Amino acid sequence: MQYRFEDIYDIPQIREMSQMFSDLMGISSAIIGVDGTIWVKCNWQDICENFHRKHPATRIRCQESDTCLPPKYLEKSDTVIYLCQNGLMEVAAPIKIQGEHVANLYMGQFLLKPPDIAFFMKQARQFGFDETEYIQALLKVPVFSEHTVKAVTDYFSKLAIVLGEMGLSQTRLLQANEHLRNSEQRYRLVVDNVEGAIMVVQNDLIVFSNKKLIDAIGEDQNILKYIHPEDKTAFKSFLVRTFYGTSRNPLESTRILIDSTKIKWVQTNAVAMEWQGERALLLYMSDITSRKEAEEAVRKAQMEMVNAQKMEAIANLATGVAHDFNNLAQIIGTNVELMLADESKSSPFYAKLREIELAVIKTSELTQRLLMFRDTQDSCRQHVDINQLIQQVVHSLKSLLPQTIEIDLVLKAECKVKDGDPVQLFQIFMNLVLNARDAMPEGGTISIETENFNVTGSDPGLYPNLHPGQYVRIRVLDEGHGLSDQDLIHLFEPFYTSKPPGQGTGLGLTNVYNFVKNHSGYITCSNESGKGASFMLLFPATRMDNQLIRFPIGGFETLLLVDDDPYILHRGKEYLHSYGYNVLEALSGEEAYEIYCQQRDVIELVIMDLIMPGMGGERCIEELLKIDPHATILVASAYLTDEFIQNQDIRAKIKGFIAKPYIKGRLLHAIRNAIDRNPLEPGEVCPRNP
Repeated sequence: MQYRFEDIYDIPQIREMSQMFSDLMGISSAIIGVDGTIWVKCNWQDICENFHRKHPATRIRCQESDTCLPPKYLEKSDTVIYLCQNGLMEVAAPIKIQGEHVANLYMGQFLLKPPDIAFFMKQARQFGFDETEYIQALLKVPVFSEHTVKAVTDYFSKLAIVLGEMGLSQTRLLQANEHLRNSEQRYRLVVDNVEGAIMVVQNDLIVFSNKKLIDAIGEDQNILKYIHPEDKTAFKSFLVRTFYGTSRNPLESTRILIDSTKIKWVQTNAVAMEWQGERALLLYMSDITSRKEAEEAVRKAQMEMVNAQKMEAIANLATGVAHDFNNLAQIIGTNVELMLADESKSSPFYAKLREIELAVIKTSELTQRLLMFRDTQDSCRQHVDINQLIQQVVHSLKSLLPQTIEIDLVLKAECKVKDGDPVQLFQIFMNLVLNARDAMPEGGTISIETENFNVTGSDPGLYPNLHPGQYVRIRVLDEGHGLSDQDLIHLFEPFYTSKPPGQGTGLGLTNVYNFVKNHSGYITCSNESGKGASFMLLFPATRMDNQLIRFPIGGFETLLLVDDDPYILHRGKEYLHSYGYNVLEALSGEEAYEIYCQQRDVIELVIMDLIMPGMGGERCIEELLKIDPHATILVASAYLTDEFIQNQDIRAKIKGFIAKPYIKGRLLHAIRNAIDRNPLEPGEVCPRNP
């Protein structure tokens, strides 16, 4: 059936009419779908409600009597009287809509003669009914004469036909409404999915619009409200010319204000029309923002290309100068060292040679700053003294700063930037200082402050994507006029600049932002009250003063080292043995399992490789934990990704993870952490076992 039964019929109304009929005739009635769904039931007998339809076996009989028996009889007659499988009489008349049999109208739960007590007593015993209660319910079942049943059956037959005709009328109405809805939906689908905005405008008011426009600016609005002030006069003139038929040309470009921060460019086509009996304009606006942005991007790219060529020339020049300077400095420095070796401190030439030596050192520092212009050099990560680097930036830019600008340095950071790229860090602060200079054409002070800073677990909203820990915080503050809200929103976007044409590429702060992210850092900008723009940067920090790795103390525990590479296995045993450990070797998961079963009482820690043939690391860990749920296991693998162990329960029981290659004491730290569960503090010095 195309529609559901409850969509076609008013079920409450039919139930009310059926109830009246049942009350009047003193008989049970129902409307049951061909699938067995009971839509209406009235005055059902206790023997059916409390016995037949409650017991699983007799309930199945009832359902089969409702759905299976009527179709067999209805093939020969429009109305049938039949005995249900539980021994009561039923009358069924089909309800058909457009020839489709959708439900049956029932009158039932009666008898044509006094009940056969023996039959029903046997049925009660068969299904475990309380015999007394069951027979009492049976005696309440009405007994009708065949003449009475025949009269009611004729009525039922006609009523079923009437219900079918009612269903047919309602079905046709539903089909007509559905066709109307489909037509409207197709029309709306076309209009709403047109790429541009479609609207009808009367007296400057939008009286109809498609979804694209509704989503952008809403309904029943004055169209001029959303036109950029600088374009409003031209747009109004366009509407007037089109309304009076003096022009049919489109308006090539107009700026639309979507909100206070977003502007779109549109091309507008319009035609005069009638709308609800009044003159109106049908407007179609196509979005040309991408085209406009592409044109602007091309213009900026051309400027950027010119600037890039200039920078490339400067970089090539800097590289050549640095190369020649270093060669000359090498010659001078070598000779100075030779001469100093032959001169005593009392010699009149000693002080002059020392001055030359100092000049060579300064020349070397200068060449290093020149080489920072090379953006193609390989990244060299190291712990960077941010205070010293900022001083170098300031020294390098002195010649580019007018005398009206002063730089105030408050460098209190005691930590170093962890795994920093000196070239990128140099470019970050060079860009920020030059931006601050441009923000103060009449002069002022650029303040640069550094300090140690802790990010705690309660700060995720303040510093998104930063892990809790030690950081270096740097603030760069100027005394300019600050930045507009528009500038603050788009500050780090490529090609965005608040400077006049030709005075900025719009890429400087984009590079700053990218370099900060390369260091897993954080940057934000705000307006400082009473001053200018304030940039705040955070970089992960370390208190290590040098790159020397402190090795932790070893131990005398027995370790089981598992790896399918014999070289790694034997060298690992030799390495760990030198720190006092007793090491058992296993070349596979199977071998590790056997060794652990035999010597688990002495094995303190299992160091398990993951990727091995045969059983494999993860399966081996699972088997070890089955025989010893408290086994101490350290995973060492070259493939430690986020999903290196699929079973989360197993992963939770592992005491540590370490990525290969495990060099410079990291394995020793991991072993002590796993066994002791008391990690050494960073920088703690532990002597090596003899």
